[in-house]
Amino acid sequence: MRFFSSKLFKIIVSLVLLTYISYKYDIGTILSNMWSADRLLLSGAIGLFLLSGILGAMQWGKLLNFHGIRLGFTGILSRYFMGLFFNYILPGFIGGDVVRVYKTAVASGRGTQSFSSTLADRVIGFLVLVLFSLGAFLFLPSGPANKALPAAIFMFGILAGFFFVCAYKPLGSLINRSLGKIVPKSFSDKLTAVYNEMHELTRSPSTLATVFVLSCCIQISRIGVHYLCGRAVGIDLSFAWFALFVPVIEIVACLPISFGGVGVRETIAFLLFATAGVDKAVVVSYTFLATATGFTGAIPGGIAFAMSVGERNKW
Repeated sequence: MRFFSSKLFKIIVSLVLLTYISYKYDIGTILSNMWSADRLLLSGAIGLFLLSGILGAMQWGKLLNFHGIRLGFTGILSRYFMGLFFNYILPGFIGGDVVRVYKTAVASGRGTQSFSSTLADRVIGFLVLVLFSLGAFLFLPSGPANKALPAAIFMFGILAGFFFVCAYKPLGSLINRSLGKIVPKSFSDKLTAVYNEMHELTRSPSTLATVFVLSCCIQISRIGVHYLCGRAVGIDLSFAWFALFVPVIEIVACLPISFGGVGVRETIAFLLFATAGVDKAVVVSYTFLATATGFTGAIPGGIAFAMSVGERNKW
């Protein structure tokens, strides 16, 4: 079990999947597609990713403020982009969340609130993504679109169930007590503290409404990044197809089984887009470009981390 949760295992998974992709689909064709991609569309994709990052920082800042953490916009923006940057270079696709939780906890002295705010930020983002996927299903041919529907429904059930448990305290307390019997008390106490913070958030409709609107703008922008990268290599599908498939791709890529989601993202993408008649080598080219675009847009976070930007903005 220790091996399967190790960094080495995640690197191996990414390498195996990338090797399979390179063997199955001519790497020369993939690289040629990427090299000949429309530069203007890729530039637009990078700009859209940067915009989504700024909006993401605003959303996360709203959640931090709700939990009593005020770092100033520079402090929030720098930490948010640090998280984006480390998502691409740490195992799994949520390693950056650990970085921004840690940096925020150090600056504010509020570890539980830092974790709760980041958890809410992630879950709400995923929930909105899945809602877009379910909404896109209504505008697409039922045959190919059906391939993504079961996964989207399952993910929606999990995420909606999470919020229901947080909102309905008797059920949350029951789960808490049950876990308290099988996990160490120190861990149970931390879970209780996080749960209480999440419960308070569900009792603030104005905060949730603001965060939901921001999240819609963020996720439209993130899907737009994929759409522009797809168009850059000649994928002639409507935005609705990307709204259907991208949420499933990105949520699965966040599972901590690979290095930065590399390999997993490409595998899921060509399985889904192939149902819409897109050449698999072109799909792989697009996903590599989407990953490269996201990483390029997140580079300011790496610079901010190296220069300790925003470290003095703590109060």
